[in-house]
Amino acid sequence: MDLPAELHRRGNDLPDGDVIVATGPLVIMAHGLLALDPEARKTCWIHSEIGDLDAAAAEEQLSFWSRAAH
Repeated sequence: MDLPAELHRRGNDLPDGDVIVATGPLVIMAHGLLALDPEARKTCWIHSEIGDLDAAAAEEQLSFWSRAAH
């Protein structure tokens, strides 16, 4: 949950193909990704030392963390 993570966005309009939009704890990046419009989510992902998460995986992980906390 507290691992350092980066929220990335890909796009043809970007010089390197993608850009880091935000950095912070994995749980915050997951909430940030899921706060985006569903169409915008398709162009974003989270990168951390445990690997990359798309919006569906981030939602699944948040659900898991929520169940584990109770």
